[in-house]
Amino acid sequence: MAMEDIIKAAIEENWDYVDERIPEVCDIPENQIRALELLKDFDGNLRDLGASIIQKAHIPPKRFLRFREALAENVLSDPHKYAKYRAAFALAEHGPGISYRRRVLKVLREASSDEDVGEIARGYLERLGWKRQKN
Repeated sequence: MAMEDIIKAAIEENWDYVDERIPEVCDIPENQIRALELLKDFDGNLRDLGASIIQKAHIPPKRFLRFREALAENVLSDPHKYAKYRAAFALAEHGPGISYRRRVLKVLREASSDEDVGEIARGYLERLGWKRQKN
């Protein structure tokens, strides 16, 4: 039931609960597949959740290849800014690949000035050695 509880909390925008519970579910393969499905949901909060679960999951690099393209699609075109930011965080965490590196960098820079997730974005920029540049 934990995954369903987290989904319900994301719909209700209870992010403290979501953030607290993601570590309990993120490394379960079935939940990772569910997170991949959530990236396509009509609800931006659920796309945000899907990316957040993938970001925090321990996924072997070879297996992550199936997640990369779906995350990149959200980075490129998601109208929900937090779903887009979280997809960029997940790619930064697991490796954006050469094809998506520049776009992830751009979104991380954009997110770095956001009040809610700026610290996370700046952490990825620093960790990856990508200096923040003014646009």
